[in-house]
Amino acid sequence: MNILEEHTQENINKIWRKKWEMAQGISVREAFSSRLFLEAYPVIKKYIPNKFQNLLDVGAGSGRHGLKFAQDFPESSVTISDILDESLAISRRLAVEAEIKNVEFQKDDILESAFPYDHFDVVFCDATIQHLPNYQKAIQEIRRITKPGGQIVITAVNFWNFSTLHKWLLRLTGKKFMYGYEKSFSKRELTQAMEKEGIRVVAADGFYVAYGIFRLRSHHRIFGFLGRLINRFTKFFDKYTNRFFSKTFGFEIVLVGQK
Repeated sequence: MNILEEHTQENINKIWRKKWEMAQGISVREAFSSRLFLEAYPVIKKYIPNKFQNLLDVGAGSGRHGLKFAQDFPESSVTISDILDESLAISRRLAVEAEIKNVEFQKDDILESAFPYDHFDVVFCDATIQHLPNYQKAIQEIRRITKPGGQIVITAVNFWNFSTLHKWLLRLTGKKFMYGYEKSFSKRELTQAMEKEGIRVVAADGFYVAYGIFRLRSHHRIFGFLGRLINRFTKFFDKYTNRFFSKTFGFEIVLVGQK
């Protein structure tokens, strides 16, 4: 059976519904202090305009990026969307806990978004399209709901990272990946997918080379040690190479486009 036939939207939702049900008790401190978020957010924020009227966080999961944007841009409006009620329940609760007022929540399927044409100044999508069999349709919808001249920021797991090898080894040994299907993108492939929809890519970045190894620490503590070591080396060499290692081998790649 073709892998795209196996991994339907229904199966994707089932996997993530279980994940967000297990995360219902997460606190604001926990959401904002995870190592992946601490590495990702400063990189992503660089590509958010200083002034914007409204921003959409697509497939937001716990909503931590959207909530942090709302905190950092209090004069702007942020909308957090996801296809799952369980996900939105977390972000709603965290917004109340953090007393964030300039945020709205909307249940929405980015493959058939209910948002109108040319609506948002900024559309941000973090590590969502990699789980969608029809990711091209999602990018098409993201462009549709962005205002002309608006900013589009899409992140996805990087093909050129240890995580790709890890997923390949799991398939080779007949084991399941924790999130079901997850596509790894090269920078070139994601650029082509965005340009196909008429999005002009203006910047590319990446972050946290070591995370593909560090997150295996639950299997053996050696992975935690290796992850921290690689992270230190990456930060050292990034200083002298214009972030070459993070941009090229980061756990996630970040592409910034304009409509």
